[in-house]
Amino acid sequence: MNDVKYLKTGEKATVSGFYAYKRSEDGKIGCNPTPEERLIPLEKGETAPPVKSCGVSATWRLVKKK
Repeated sequence: MNDVKYLKTGEKATVSGFYAYKRSEDGKIGCNPTPEERLIPLEKGETAPPVKSCGVSATWRLVKKK
């Protein structure tokens, strides 16, 4: 994918697809998302979520467009 798309918690997706957890935004080293939280589907216009199991904001990377 030539144009890698990143989203932070609270931002709206501009591309529908599957987004992978990249890192926590607060630098929390102990954050270990569940398998279900590591790859999430988002539709265009949906808001990127936090990592609920860690209680932190995150950066998400688009890995596959829908």
